[in-house]
Amino acid sequence: MKGAVLCSGLLLLCSSARAQDAIPQLPPAPEEFIALFQTYCLEKFPDDDVLVSAAQDKKLRALTPAEIGMFLRGDPGQGWLIEGASGKYILTDELPPIHACAIRHAVRAPFSAASVTQAAEKFVAAKGHHLVAGPSLQTPLGGGITSSLSSQNEVTESGIPTGEAFLFAVVNYPARTQTDGSQSTPFWEVRFVRQIARKPV
Repeated sequence: MKGAVLCSGLLLLCSSARAQDAIPQLPPAPEEFIALFQTYCLEKFPDDDVLVSAAQDKKLRALTPAEIGMFLRGDPGQGWLIEGASGKYILTDELPPIHACAIRHAVRAPFSAASVTQAAEKFVAAKGHHLVAGPSLQTPLGGGITSSLSSQNEVTESGIPTGEAFLFAVVNYPARTQTDGSQSTPFWEVRFVRQIARKPV
């Protein structure tokens, strides 16, 4: 039941996840994924009004309160569906006290965090800052679903935390037996987040 509830929050994404051959080394993130994160979460966020205006200019479909509740687990915020060239994406803007912008995408095979982290590194380097590795967590969510999270914290040149962090999360949804007896196709929800826990330096 828990797995079914979790998957229901990803219906907008599941339908667009594309099949990929299993390979031993993770492929890089899709360029579109990086471009969307750059456009909305680096260039527009944390100005919520600018982010909303950009979403409206692109005529993005706003998420319903129920959809936002599932993606943000009840935290306040807003979000939009992006119909991309390589599938569907979810853009969310979580409102304070934890202020966060995220891009979500569902895929048939996970991809590496390296290229999205490089985009974040370039962004903070322009401010004279750099990223330091934070904790990595792997959490079982029940029903065979697992969540893996890695984090990078932004610090000043002298090593003082700015209150900003970048989080890369991958949730694995394994094949499940459906009501007709067939097996569903496994997929991964990949999420990259820019998070502000307090006012940046």
